[in-house]
Amino acid sequence: MSHTLRSQRLGALFAAGWLLLNFPLLGLWDSDRTVFGVPLFPLALFVLWGAGIATVAWWMESRAAPDAPASPLADQALAARD
Repeated sequence: MSHTLRSQRLGALFAAGWLLLNFPLLGLWDSDRTVFGVPLFPLALFVLWGAGIATVAWWMESRAAPDAPASPLADQALAARD
């Protein structure tokens, strides 16, 4: 993934997180309901926060090219095979 595309995605994720974790939309989760005994508001906060972190980790760990070696040892193994 190119550096500019990654930066644009992270910027969009920041904007989405800002909107989702800000008052008007966050107020939608403020009710007396529970899910498996957990109040809906803290559960929604945790799920949205965790989804944002998982998305950032997925984007940051993706390789730049599909055939790029994962480590220097893999690079040496490829060179020895040729």
